[in-house]
Amino acid sequence: MKLSRLLEGAELSHADFSADPDISRIVYDSRIIEAGDLFCCIPGLAHDGHDFVSEAISAGASAVVSEKALTIGVPLIRTESSRQALASLSSFNAGNPSKDLKVVGVTGTNGKTSVVHLLEQILSNSGHSVKSSGTLTGERTTPEAPELQNQFSLWRDAEIKNVVMEVSSHALEQFRVDGTEFAAVAFTNLSRDHLDYHESMERYFKAKERLFQLQFSSNAVVVVGNEFGDKIAATAQKNGLEVLGVNPKEILDQGLWHGEEVRIPFKAGFMALNTLVAAELALLLGVDATEIAKQIEKLESVPGRFETIKKNVGPTVIIDYAHTPEALEATLKSTRNLKEKGKLIVVFGCGGGRDKGKRPLMGAVAENGADFTVVTSDNPREEPAGSIIKDILGGMKSSDFIVEEDRKKAIEIALRHASEDDVVLIAGKGHETTQEIEGEFLDFKDLEVVEGLIPELFGEGM
Repeated sequence: MKLSRLLEGAELSHADFSADPDISRIVYDSRIIEAGDLFCCIPGLAHDGHDFVSEAISAGASAVVSEKALTIGVPLIRTESSRQALASLSSFNAGNPSKDLKVVGVTGTNGKTSVVHLLEQILSNSGHSVKSSGTLTGERTTPEAPELQNQFSLWRDAEIKNVVMEVSSHALEQFRVDGTEFAAVAFTNLSRDHLDYHESMERYFKAKERLFQLQFSSNAVVVVGNEFGDKIAATAQKNGLEVLGVNPKEILDQGLWHGEEVRIPFKAGFMALNTLVAAELALLLGVDATEIAKQIEKLESVPGRFETIKKNVGPTVIIDYAHTPEALEATLKSTRNLKEKGKLIVVFGCGGGRDKGKRPLMGAVAENGADFTVVTSDNPREEPAGSIIKDILGGMKSSDFIVEEDRKKAIEIALRHASEDDVVLIAGKGHETTQEIEGEFLDFKDLEVVEGLIPELFGEGM
């Protein structure tokens, strides 16, 4: 595609150029530039793409998008935001694929992955072609714009009709989904997380709120009955969206959902709420309410989200991704509701290189919600696990806990302290298959550790 046509389609103003090269790809990483690419200079946290323009041109870049004045030998497109330009260029270059798909975007601190996974099941099992994008499918919760739009294009060409995706706050603040048309958008909740990046809850909220504009969608499903959900609903309505509110205090009206009897197969209250958000989204996509109710009964658990392990021997074990104070509190509450007698034991840690302020809050939540706590490592990354644990302990007042940095040993300690009447919650990593320590990604999966330890500690049973 000619550069002039690309810029016109992406609605980017530009000066007349002496040359009008053919553009093959939109690229933001100078290391993968090939002849014919358009290079977008993206200012990042660690590196600034403007510093690599010479390398990009030497590698064959035919044009450059920049926020700065540059003297170069190829066409230069000046813009106030290279990220916004990257998104609009990527969408147009891929053929604006979201126009031909029914895309659903789900945002929120907790519950995104569950809603996406559950909605994908409802659509697929009711005969609708669907693909999903999010925590369970890629390295990033929401891909950068070129990868996202190219994936949409591939799905469109494969005659996929529906796409369900997680939309992260980082992606919204960085304009990654700009240029995407959504059939519907959804908001689950907002609680403390990612403040190492957003710096304040206000800025974090504003990032989430950005999705609820007509430039993205005219339909929204919002969990209301709380401060942030009510604000999102008000914003969406003010912006002209049709808003459907889901109130956790009124999850089912006398056991009915749109006149249909619904049997939700999950014991955790937050999973029931996530199920109904998914159901409302399916309804907006045109699935019949009777069919949705039928498929809800058949839903399978989401990997690493209140995943229950109960063998013939040993305690009940719950594996959950809860890694924020609010998520851990909700998961502990649902876990406690499972047991008629016995203790509730929790194993958890906090990630390194992230919001340190939530660590003592997590400690306090664990202490208040569990009968016994084992504090361990999560993904310490470049931080010493011991210093992270020290921060967690700052929020714990009693001495009814054990510290064990080695996560496998910590899980074993919890299991050894448990009887068959007890429930052990292992929180923080959920579906993850690695543990990041000092730059290395080591194979580690909570589920596999538990599956290996139970027969070793309790025998095979009958």
